[in-house]
Amino acid sequence: MKEKPLHEKIIGIASLLMALTYMGGGIYLIASSLSFNLLPVGSMERNAFAGILILYGFYRGYRVWKK
Repeated sequence: MKEKPLHEKIIGIASLLMALTYMGGGIYLIASSLSFNLLPVGSMERNAFAGILILYGFYRGYRVWKK
């Protein structure tokens, strides 16, 4: 089996790291009480934004895994 070139490995690792960053950001936004002061604490918009970040992180991770 042919091994992937180095630049493809680096791109894959960077994409996986970004997926983990999105998921971690969403979890942090839900778990923290005063993070960013961007949206009111416990608001529906804040939780929706956090959920979208988590789902997008899973999607990016899935795309990297399937490559």
